[in-house]
Amino acid sequence: MSFLCSNSILRRRCLTLSTKSPLAKSPLDWACARRQFSSRFSSRKKKVEVLEKEPEQPASPLRGNYYEQQQQQQTTTPSSAFPSYVDRDRDREQQTGSQYDNLSEGTVAHMRKVYGTLTTGIGIAAGASMFAMATPLVTMHPLIPSLAAMVPLMGIMYTSKHTHGDALRSGLFAAFTGLSGVAIAPMLLFALKVSPMVVPQALLITCGIFGSMTALSLWAKPGATLRWGVPLGGGMLMLMALGMGSMFVPVTSAWYPLLHSVQLYGGLLLFTAYVAYDTQNMIDEYEMGVDDHIKHATDLFIDFKVIFTRVMSILLMTRDD
Repeated sequence: MSFLCSNSILRRRCLTLSTKSPLAKSPLDWACARRQFSSRFSSRKKKVEVLEKEPEQPASPLRGNYYEQQQQQQTTTPSSAFPSYVDRDRDREQQTGSQYDNLSEGTVAHMRKVYGTLTTGIGIAAGASMFAMATPLVTMHPLIPSLAAMVPLMGIMYTSKHTHGDALRSGLFAAFTGLSGVAIAPMLLFALKVSPMVVPQALLITCGIFGSMTALSLWAKPGATLRWGVPLGGGMLMLMALGMGSMFVPVTSAWYPLLHSVQLYGGLLLFTAYVAYDTQNMIDEYEMGVDDHIKHATDLFIDFKVIFTRVMSILLMTRDD
């Protein structure tokens, strides 16, 4: 009897434990829990396998197209080192009409400033030449003031209006044009002795050539003469090589007249083309934000001086004949 009572009490305790304690479960409950745990583990394992295999699977068509577009943009798009030049070339291709039709008010004002500075430089060179002809400076070798003029020229090229004052750069421009005038003073004196009309004729012809090439660059398509930069640079190097080579050729040699003619007429054609190039280059640089009127006036002054001296040399040769 006592055994039965103790057995019944033990069953009640087990029943209460099974109903109250979450740890006490029936075999069916343990089987369900085991199945749920195995299913969760297996699904978690499948997810891990899927995550591990996902990078190996090929990308979707949309994702592949995106990456292909990115690669195409990286290969077709130029380097970002010169973004402004690329945009400027693209805008230039879209422009219609001539260079003159696409000039803005700011560009026109800048060109007036450049040509005003150029006229001042030509006047300074003319005054320096007349001063040299009236003094013993005319007997100086032209190579000396020519080399001295390289100092202010380099100063103009390697300075900027943002880093140096206008007074300094204007002084460098006046020094360059003045020394250039002193360098051509012996040639002017010789031309005036041969014929007083040679110098005015050379000046008139030079102004005509300069004005014609300026008009050609303005009526041409925007950026058309900028393509001449590489050929003109090659021609300049060739002209310099011929000039250095002629120094070692005696005057009595048959090659000397040929080299002299190539330098004379080739230089005239080269710097005549440079007038058109420098005009459009001035406009293009201003539209890119480089509003350095002294530098642009210096480039045009060099063109004017070289054309003037070569035209005067040709006129002297015809007078001698």
